[in-house]
Amino acid sequence: MPPPPPMLVNCGHCLTPLQLPPGVRSIRCAICQGVTQIADPRAVPHPPPVNPSPPPQPQMPAPSPYNHAPPGPPPSAHGRKKAVICGISYRYSRHELKGCINDAKCMKYLLINRFHFPESSILMLTV
Repeated sequence: MPPPPPMLVNCGHCLTPLQLPPGVRSIRCAICQGVTQIADPRAVPHPPPVNPSPPPQPQMPAPSPYNHAPPGPPPSAHGRKKAVICGISYRYSRHELKGCINDAKCMKYLLINRFHFPESSILMLTV
């Protein structure tokens, strides 16, 4: 029987999708470094339905001194931008790594859903 699909939750600060390992109570976002607390779904009563409001707009992070890109939102990914994602686990060697293929899949998900890359512009290389 295959394992259950990974559970995703949005970062409470920048709304980046985060993959939850089983049993965690909090998770740190690799993008904004914010910590999102995870509530036990059995302990939280379901709130009554209310009129839906638009989700909060993510705040732009402070510019990095190491970033040479101009300030403001990134340019459209539907131009000449391409992505190559490598996930190498060194299977069957003494130095095998765990989770590399999963990390590559999560990066592809991030590029498509957060940065709006077209799926056809992403090349996945996994071993």
